[in-house]
Amino acid sequence: MTADLILDFVQRLCERQSELLAKLPATSALAATLSRLMPSLTLTKAALEKQQLIQTHPDLPLQIAVIGPTQAGKSSLVNLIVGQAAAEVSPLAGFTTHPQAFLYDVETQRAVPLLEKFFPDFQRFELKELPRERFDCFGVASVMAIHKSPLPSCVVWDTPDFDSIRSRQYLGSVLRIAALADLLVLVVSKDKYADQAVWDFLSLVEGLGQPTLVCLNKIRPGTQEILRQSWEEKWRRVRKDPCPLLLTLEYCPHPGDVEVQRAVPLLEACVALLRKARDRRRQTQVTKLVRRYWSAWTAQIRAELEAQERFKAMVEAALDLALSTYRRDFLDHPVGYETLQRTLAELLVLLEIPGLKRPMMAVRRALTWPIKSLFARSADVGLKSTPTTELLILRRSVEHALLQLLAQISDQVHSQETTAYWWQETACRYHASYPALLRLFEVEALNYYHTFAPRVEEAAKSLYQRLKQMPATLNSLRAARACTDAAGLALLFHTGGIGPHDFVLAPAMLSLTSWLAESALGKYIESVARDLKRSQLQEVRALLETKLGEKIAALGEHQDRKTCLGIPKSALAKVEAELNERPYGLKLFSI
Repeated sequence: MTADLILDFVQRLCERQSELLAKLPATSALAATLSRLMPSLTLTKAALEKQQLIQTHPDLPLQIAVIGPTQAGKSSLVNLIVGQAAAEVSPLAGFTTHPQAFLYDVETQRAVPLLEKFFPDFQRFELKELPRERFDCFGVASVMAIHKSPLPSCVVWDTPDFDSIRSRQYLGSVLRIAALADLLVLVVSKDKYADQAVWDFLSLVEGLGQPTLVCLNKIRPGTQEILRQSWEEKWRRVRKDPCPLLLTLEYCPHPGDVEVQRAVPLLEACVALLRKARDRRRQTQVTKLVRRYWSAWTAQIRAELEAQERFKAMVEAALDLALSTYRRDFLDHPVGYETLQRTLAELLVLLEIPGLKRPMMAVRRALTWPIKSLFARSADVGLKSTPTTELLILRRSVEHALLQLLAQISDQVHSQETTAYWWQETACRYHASYPALLRLFEVEALNYYHTFAPRVEEAAKSLYQRLKQMPATLNSLRAARACTDAAGLALLFHTGGIGPHDFVLAPAMLSLTSWLAESALGKYIESVARDLKRSQLQEVRALLETKLGEKIAALGEHQDRKTCLGIPKSALAKVEAELNERPYGLKLFSI
């Protein structure tokens, strides 16, 4: 379970990085970062897949990988190990460009299917048929065992170099062979042993913890001890594990004359290390590789997740600004609180004022709420054409906040180097979605306006019930001349003859509002207004956060991005939880 979880994560990260590298400009900082991470990811992925292969096929033959820089003599060393001229030798640098498996005393029908399973994206060829122009293939050849050779049945790999410019095209296959190997044989010449590419490679594979044999090849007599000391000194600077067994092979212009003598110490060392490798297969840990590179692997993922959180915070701040503007310009406006005037319009209808009883009651029966008349013309009426102060203020507040959010996203594109492409794509997605977001808001705002209507009616009924407990105030209100004028306005308001904005500012309504505020009902009206404001604030906040905010925030959560890894936080957390639960090592397989 744990091994599968880590392997799935590493595979996914490899795929996403490969896809990004194929799309990003090679000169970009992100491309450079991902390119540096790919070797360690490729190596770890291969190591995990090897262990998975051993778990299902414990009979996998032992693997020896002969690896080294250009012109180190890798093919010649392969021939020394198998005791015959199996690998083609050439003085040309970079002659070997494909992994080549030599099945030494191994049954072909048993080994080849397993190798093909380990290289699912590679095509197998006979050695002479390997296409020079392709790198997604490997060669296989059977080699008969040499009489009296101590070498057990195994697969010996001849590999391409890892230090030439061309090696970028086939480095992935070299790393897979290195991970597959039970024994790593590193071949370097006296001209190459100090090259940085050699030590970068040794540093990269350190986490595998493989038995390793180092062969200093093409050494002149008398220089062995100096080179040995120099090598051990460099090893201690680069690696933390003990320096492995080191063999020196003298330069031989006619190798055929001394092949047997040169092969003896080499074969003895290989046989001893293969025994150790066979025992090591019984219990393997790959935590070193995972832990060593985990921080570097996940740095870009964390940067993207932080960008998502920053984007969500920016969305929340923008909507908070819109809500604050709505509260300031509408709910807390000393005169323009339209909802209270709408409540008073309902109250006037309930008063049954003499002379207006019949027409008012008819209107009440026909129109439960004035908004039904105002918006009966079209279901698609926009907020700009809606004659309500509240909706106009809401639209203006939201529109301003969304434009500010777009400007802030654009600023991030230029200020965030590692996530510049993430912000750039988010800006494009947001800009493209802006008209739809405004339309969504308008629809939801109108829905809110409709659904809030019963609360206004309830508030009017509450005022009316309180007035009925104050006969003197009720009679004064009915007798007032201003009330008659206001009742007429209320009738116009209900029938759509006057808009809410004009209704609120009409002198008769202003007089009525002032009169009620100064009456015995004044305190109760203030309480009703506070309740209405509190309810409206909650409804509008929910509208902005759930209907609009979640839609905008989702623009930063898509997994199918072209310019980011797009790995969710949950996937990262699962793997880290497993690693944290096993601080002293993660046992993946026990055979």
